[in-house]
Amino acid sequence: MKATTAAFSAIVLLFSVVTSVISAGTYEVTPATKPRIPYKPYDNDVTKPIAIQGLIYCKSGSKLIPIKGATARVTCLARNHLGLELAPFSVSSCPSDDKGYFLAKLSPQVTKFYKKVEWELKECKAYLEKSPLKECKVPLDINGGIKGVHIVSSSTHRLLKNANLYSLKPFFYTSDEPKPVSDNKGY
Repeated sequence: MKATTAAFSAIVLLFSVVTSVISAGTYEVTPATKPRIPYKPYDNDVTKPIAIQGLIYCKSGSKLIPIKGATARVTCLARNHLGLELAPFSVSSCPSDDKGYFLAKLSPQVTKFYKKVEWELKECKAYLEKSPLKECKVPLDINGGIKGVHIVSSSTHRLLKNANLYSLKPFFYTSDEPKPVSDNKGY
């Protein structure tokens, strides 16, 4: 019985060696490739320029005073057709008018440094950038003025004939330094 088991094992081993030698000539190794994320082309509404508007005020006590000449910054992340994130870019708004109104525009001309690369915006945030008033230069994080506010999720959107317009809640500066908040509640 031991002889038949040993003979059977030898035959199985010989068969596996022969089949591996035969198949070695037809086996091809292909280089590893990254999986491709399908690129979804834009429709006409998405390829229009993007405009972001809002108001910038000086908060002095209970008074709100519009700041003329203040600016906001819009920073965006983009990804290419493979799904890889590209370097972030930012745009400064035009200085605000007498009523504190600012407007920032993102157009295809802004992103010329992405030549011949199909890309799409992934995320954009707006921040306070600067105030021209010496007496009202301390930014407040009300409505995301310091940490940034996500443009798509925190704004109202209107599709205009020439652009996608996003309206943000107002940003605020103050003359007072913010007071630290104590967590110990007096204990």
